[in-house]
Order: sequence, then structure tokens, then C-alpha cells
Amino acid sequence: MTSAEILAAGTLPWRRDEFGQVEIALVHRPKYDDWSFPKGKLEAFENPTACAYRETLEETGFEVRFHNFLGEVSYQTPDGIKRVKYWSAKFLQEKGKPNPSEVDQVLWFNPAVVREKLNRDSDKEILDRFLATDLDSKVLILLRHAKAVAREEWQNEDLDRPLATFGEQQSKRLISALIPYSIKEIHSSSAVRCYETINPLARALSLDYFFTDSLTEFVFERNPSRTLKYIDRLLENEHTTLICGHNPILPKYLAEKYSRQGFEVSEAALKPGEAWILHHIGKEVIAVDHLPAPIIA
Repeated sequence: MTSAEILAAGTLPWRRDEFGQVEIALVHRPKYDDWSFPKGKLEAFENPTACAYRETLEETGFEVRFHNFLGEVSYQTPDGIKRVKYWSAKFLQEKGKPNPSEVDQVLWFNPAVVREKLNRDSDKEILDRFLATDLDSKVLILLRHAKAVAREEWQNEDLDRPLATFGEQQSKRLISALIPYSIKEIHSSSAVRCYETINPLARALSLDYFFTDSLTEFVFERNPSRTLKYIDRLLENEHTTLICGHNPILPKYLAEKYSRQGFEVSEAALKPGEAWILHHIGKEVIAVDHLPAPIIA
């Protein structure tokens, strides 16, 4: 008989103290009498980033901003194999208090003490991955628009082709998946399917957004440098920025960016509603994470 698989997600919350030294938050669970990173099980059709963000708020009371994906660990539990995805999450502010029956202490420690307190070796692996990341990097999100009405089913201008019903559902689910990144600026292709994708998110974040012909397939086919330079300029931002655009533009940009830095990357296409999370210092992209499209019932 095959063991059940339990999907979960969590974060490694961190901050800098008054001297600039890194501190990491751990939660103490009285039920298990252990110290660990905040985490919990995915709800039905929940994106892992949404779960990790929700569980962090529930178990610590912290509002955080996601940075690097730290990977997945797995271990056996009485109920089956548990697979947990983790993200590095910078502390922003305290918004509430955890349920004391689940978490009775939330304390900050330096990394050396964290290693001593963690009960699981798999948590120590996550700590090591975190310590290998650059905490000063910024985030640029390259999001492909959600599922649109098929080209062959649309008789008017391609620029006016809207989202399909499935895509409209994806655009709403993208809100919880992307909120953890604390997005402060949004840029969209002027194609209807792109700005329909980010409209729900922009409203949820109370953000105005920029939409431009520079990010359209029409402009890219005729003047690709105009499109790629537009994206490249956004790497100068110090805050998290999101771009909603198309294939093949986003894969082409990432492939060229990595190529200029000596890395090889395939021009693999993004599926509707998928995104790449670029971690950059200035205009140098130092890591890329993949964000899957929202799951729709």
C-alpha cells in the first residue's frame, strides 16, 4: 500500500537587527515541543506560495515579503510522506498573534543558535540554502497572461483578444499566489488579455499600473530591442515589480539575459498564468524561480 503524500509549504522568516546582523524567527509548537520554521498543509487548490504566506501569518503574526525559493524537503510522518516547500521571507511588520494552542513562542535567533535549536535535519538543509542566498537582491516577476480565448476562435484584432472563462478564474487565483512578493509596481502589455490578467491583482493591492505597446507581440516582432530594453530598465527598481506579457517575449528576454552573463538557459515557454521570479542585484540576474499557474477546480 502506497503512503499518502501530504503537501505543505512554509517560510524562513528573517530580518536584520540594529547592527545589520541577520536574525531568523523560529516557532515553538507545544504539541511537539519542537522548534521549527512556520509551515502548514495546503488547502484544496491552494498555491504553495499562498499557503506559505498564510501559514506564516497564522503561526507568527508576521507580514513578510517573499524572496528566494529555498527548495523542498520531505520526511515520513504517521500520516504519510510530508513534502514541504520553503521560501525566504523578509519580516515587514507584526500584524497579529499566533494561536497559543498551536504556537506558544515566536523568537528571533542568530543563524548559529537556529542550527542548534532546529530538531529536523531537513530544516537545517533549508537554513543552509537560505544562508547561501543574497539577501540584498530585488525581485522582478515575469508573468505570462492567463488563458485567453483561442486565436482561431477570435475574429477581431489580436490585441483585443480577451481572457477565456478559465483565464478569468486564473487571474483571480493569482492574487493569493503573488501577494507574498509585496509587489509595488505593475507593467502590462496593452493587449487586453494581459491587462485583464493583472486587473484583479492591481485592485487587491490598490495599485495603478502601466500598460504599454512596448510589451506587445506586435512591437516585439518589429523592434525586439525596444521591448527587451523596456524590461531591462525595470531591473533598476529597488522594489518588487511585475511585468505581464507574452511568449515568446518573456522567454527570449530571460535567455538573452542569462546568455550575457555566461549562463545557458533554454527558451522554454511559460504556460498561461505561469511566471518566473527573477532575483537581481542592479541589472544582474543572479537566480530565477518558477511560479506555477494557479490550480483551478
